Amino acid sequence: MKQLRINVIGAGHWGPNVIGSLNSLPEVEVLTVCDLDEEALEKIRQRFPTVETSTAPQAVLSDSRVQAICIATPVSTHFELAKAALANGKHVFVEKPLCETSAECLILEQEATRRNLLVMVGHVFLFNPSILKVKEIIQSGDLGKIFYLEAHRTNLGPVRQDVNAIWDLTSHDISIFNFLLDAEPLSASAVGSKALDGQVEDTTFATFRYPDSILAHAHASWLNPKKVRQITIVGERKMLTWDDIDITHPIRIYDSKVTLGSHYSDTFATHRMNYHRGDVIMPQVEGGEPLKNECRAFVESILNETSALSDGIFGRKVVEALEATDRSLESNGSFIKISP
Repeated sequence: MKQLRINVIGAGHWGPNVIGSLNSLPEVEVLTVCDLDEEALEKIRQRFPTVETSTAPQAVLSDSRVQAICIATPVSTHFELAKAALANGKHVFVEKPLCETSAECLILEQEATRRNLLVMVGHVFLFNPSILKVKEIIQSGDLGKIFYLEAHRTNLGPVRQDVNAIWDLTSHDISIFNFLLDAEPLSASAVGSKALDGQVEDTTFATFRYPDSILAHAHASWLNPKKVRQITIVGERKMLTWDDIDITHPIRIYDSKVTLGSHYSDTFATHRMNYHRGDVIMPQVEGGEPLKNECRAFVESILNETSALSDGIFGRKVVEALEATDRSLESNGSFIKISP
């Protein structure tokens, strides 16, 4: 008998990937997949013939045979589904972002604590071996003091109507920034364009101010000819680039820096700086598939009764930053303070 039985709500774009990763874990049995779309459920039945299907979310949430619920539905549904799952005594995994508002996130967080249940958010890049390696490099001090981070996350689609590009794409980068820096942003600024439908920002530029005067910038777009998933980190001693699409060498460390010259010069503007360009190191990265790592972490947290890396608190902090970008978009890019 499996140690953990799980029901999944959401069989659309991302749900089947979650189901596949959970099913690959020896401790887990996915009992039922729920969706309102019969066509999506038919695809699930063909791909996972042993899994039950349902169009009744309340029955799936209250299923006494399972200990946990995974939610992979639009963000507008997350709060009510997660709250109902907790009320039925289930541990909950929710795809990112956790909720539409930080107030809703806090309610789930408090309810989970009260019931001694786990809420985990699907910030999958926290379980990406290359991002874990980047954090290890930062913590080693090899880069020196971090000056700034810059992220680019673009592609030609897929276009969404329920959230803007920041909530869809930059939410990944906020989670990465917070994880790498062990901090949350103090304020946020954002501007964007609504070129496609005039309703939702399809291209955005967001800047976050972190403690220790660290800046983090994120460009996101569904309207770009090139698929890009990159982050640059500039430190006092060295610089680093991360490329999620480069599966062979996703990380490159540049022995590059600029320092102030110590000699006197009367041409102040051009001769005060010393430029150092050294070797480029490409460290080896190993550690498995991120989504499977994430699902395994959820299962292990339940079985071992330990907190999750991307728990409800972490998810709420990401949503607080997203809310600040919404307010900044409404105020033409003004920096909006994020309450601690």
